[in-house]
Amino acid sequence: MPRIHPSLIVLAAAAVALTGCASAPQVPAPSEIVAEISCAGMDPLGGDPGGAGPMPDDFEPVAAVRCVPFQTVEDDEGIWSVVLRERLEGDLTALLRAQAEPDDARSLGPCAAIAMIAPQIWLTDAAGRGIRLRYPADGCSQPKLDLIGDALAELAVVQTDEEQRTLAQPRAALDAGCAPTWSARPLQIASPEDLEEWEGTLDAPSPAPTSTGIQTVPWASPRTPAPGEVEALRLCAYSTDDAANPSATPAPGATTWATIDVEGTAWFTGSRRLDAAETRAVLEAAASAQPLPEPCDDVPGSLVVLDANDEGKAPMTVELDGCRRLIVDMVSTYAAPPALVEMLAG
Repeated sequence: MPRIHPSLIVLAAAAVALTGCASAPQVPAPSEIVAEISCAGMDPLGGDPGGAGPMPDDFEPVAAVRCVPFQTVEDDEGIWSVVLRERLEGDLTALLRAQAEPDDARSLGPCAAIAMIAPQIWLTDAAGRGIRLRYPADGCSQPKLDLIGDALAELAVVQTDEEQRTLAQPRAALDAGCAPTWSARPLQIASPEDLEEWEGTLDAPSPAPTSTGIQTVPWASPRTPAPGEVEALRLCAYSTDDAANPSATPAPGATTWATIDVEGTAWFTGSRRLDAAETRAVLEAAASAQPLPEPCDDVPGSLVVLDANDEGKAPMTVELDGCRRLIVDMVSTYAAPPALVEMLAG
């Protein structure tokens, strides 16, 4: 059976800001009735998209539906990121009373500049139609999460279905101990000479994903092993080809599914273990690498990551095509020796 691991919806907060004068609360329009409730494709951090207001006179709710993002399910194919749909039943009196409360008058005092993400809740009738549940707002225009949460706590979850799933970690990557994806753009930092111009100023270098970009790292990075320091390396292979992006498949109860496609992402394609002789040859080739002959920012089609699986030791990335960069110590970029590329591409 798949194992569902609960997770949390995070509330994002920022600095404190002051509000202006108070104003009388406005009465919102009644909620729009939809023919079918769906949690699929929802933006869990997008806030209220609108459409939530007082309950229409011709709508008779019989249950509540809660959309729960950020859940994970593990099965034979790997670990999936899923959106769950929960049906809650019981006495709806407290919930209907809570959602019908008017908004508070606008506060005259200070309000925190905070974005509170209200869970997406629906009311459904006997025909399966639905309306977005309205969250009354406090004087700072924030949803009263506790008011609705306490009312929901009086109901019982009677059914849970998956509505969307994305394969986050394929089983082959999990079993190999490899990351499911790897960045096809190396991290770049400024040299001590480059940083001299910012010394004593409040300006900081800006990150940039190009060959001339500068990224500062405020701590000492781990180091790639030296020749003879480790006896074996784990090789994890990756590809930026769209065909390598794991294809999601529907599970029982899932109505839609999705995959994640991010520019510059390489997906896991396989792994193997290098023996002592191969490991020494790889580390010796890396130790003799020279700087890139000229700037290059091409995204590779395939790359490999070599990891000693040893605490404090940094992995090494070798691009097998494109710029053919060699990245060691997490941040140092060289030209990959042709013999090294040939050895790892085989």
